[in-house]
Amino acid sequence: METSASRELLADLFEEYSLWYSSLAEEYGTLPRSISGVGGNGRQYIYLLDGLELHHMVRNKYIRFVLDEMNSLAYAYGSIDLRGESEEEELQEILDLVAADSGHYIKGSWRVVRGEDGRVTALLHLGTREGDDTEKHPGSWFLTGSIRFSEPEKARYAAIWEAALPGVTFKERVAGE
Repeated sequence: METSASRELLADLFEEYSLWYSSLAEEYGTLPRSISGVGGNGRQYIYLLDGLELHHMVRNKYIRFVLDEMNSLAYAYGSIDLRGESEEEELQEILDLVAADSGHYIKGSWRVVRGEDGRVTALLHLGTREGDDTEKHPGSWFLTGSIRFSEPEKARYAAIWEAALPGVTFKERVAGE
């Protein structure tokens, strides 16, 4: 996926995800962890991962399983991370969004501002960057390298995915749309 159309698709996915998260913050005051993939057939899905109770390393491998299962050529991923040194400075919540394929990524970060009630009140853009070294950037490596799944893992992940499907949003899209 190294064509200008794929770069357009990544840029579109990144913009869509940025706008979607901004609207979630504004309308609901929440920022769920999520993954969205686009297959070669133009089918896109959005999967909210907050209810998924897996250790982060297992969750990441499961996400890779889903991307493979759906024949994803590109994806967008959103999650909140805590950054800062607790003894030296205040910990900050950072929303990281990435759109990537196997060879290129676009990644943006926003500082999360919460009100007294704990709801998100603002997202302050910290910057956006892109590059071709996807394996070196957390959140942008899901389609790089090869991951082997044992038969028990395949069965476990397939069962989790099957149970999740009713809550996954699907839409058809044209490449570059």
